[in-house]
Amino acid sequence: MKNCKINVFAALCFAAISSMTAVAQNYSSFPVSKSSDVSNGIVYNLPKTDLVIKFKVEKTTRTKGIYADNAYLLGIDAATLKNAVTYRIVEADICEKISADADKRYIFTADNKVNMEKSPFGTIKSVTVQGSNLKLSPNPGHNTDGRQDDSRMRQPVKQSSQSSSLPIVPTYEQRLMKQGLLTKYPQMTPEKAVAEIKRLREKQIELLSGGWEGTYMNTTVDFMYKQLDEIISSYVSLFTGIENTVTEEYVFIVTPEKPIIMEEDLIVPVCKFSETNGLMDLNEKGEGVKINARIHSYVSTDENTKNNALNTLTDKQKAKFDKEGTGVYYIIPQTAKVTLQGVDMINSSKIVKLMQYGNISFTTSHNSNLLFDENTGELLRM
Repeated sequence: MKNCKINVFAALCFAAISSMTAVAQNYSSFPVSKSSDVSNGIVYNLPKTDLVIKFKVEKTTRTKGIYADNAYLLGIDAATLKNAVTYRIVEADICEKISADADKRYIFTADNKVNMEKSPFGTIKSVTVQGSNLKLSPNPGHNTDGRQDDSRMRQPVKQSSQSSSLPIVPTYEQRLMKQGLLTKYPQMTPEKAVAEIKRLREKQIELLSGGWEGTYMNTTVDFMYKQLDEIISSYVSLFTGIENTVTEEYVFIVTPEKPIIMEEDLIVPVCKFSETNGLMDLNEKGEGVKINARIHSYVSTDENTKNNALNTLTDKQKAKFDKEGTGVYYIIPQTAKVTLQGVDMINSSKIVKLMQYGNISFTTSHNSNLLFDENTGELLRM
């Protein structure tokens, strides 16, 4: 009877230990290799940080008046004598955008009690273990154990998108015809245009002095005066030309690599700019000053080497993780300062978190709830 009780107790202990083991191994992650069988798990990528650089450019179009050579008849010496388009950068902004690193892929295997949610671009968004008492907290934190992946990031990828087409500005003749001026004076000449300007200005003086017949309210007089002023401006523009200014928006995306020597700032070409051609992609034809993103790391080479040394695994530990897997692989980001250089710009510097500047680590727990920051890609503790 005594032996029976001992056997029952041993069986219960074994069952409890087995149950704990089962709970503790709800999910595992393994690096993807050429021989990996990805059909038995979910493939996820580690994130990288893309720098989204937005520019606002002021485009000014100057169009020569058809009577520009006769501007002296109006006493004007500042008329536009040729058609020209000029550009000016009025604002530059730097933003962070998380994307998947195609060179850093892992397999996530789990039982039916684990739910792993991926982001739209293929990184882990969260891991939830059903029936666990663990709750996710927004407080950031990281495991101290892990290992460093020394593989380099791919070459920077650059994309650009330009604003929509400019509105069509009617010619001087079209504007005057719409107002009925060229219909009234089909044989318009510079001299006739000057005479008409003088006549309309005299009408304005008569209106203000009360020389027009009838009684008018102040608002009516003001309206009539402005209407005459618009017609005069249309005539004057035949001599001075028209200047039209619009704002265009450009977006360029670059992905910086992690430098070998952390003290050396990384220079990443973004685009090029000229006052006559505006903002252009690096491969686009046309001369221009190159705009670069200078990236300054706040971690020294010595500190980076120490971090790598702390994450180095022994042969025994490596063999264990190769066989049993880790919980989830993630990156601890590092901060860096990004400064745009090339032309004078507003808001051209920003402190950012770069995932690829950090170290690859992993969780050792196989039954923890995990949450990742969608904006920076970093792990938020349980």
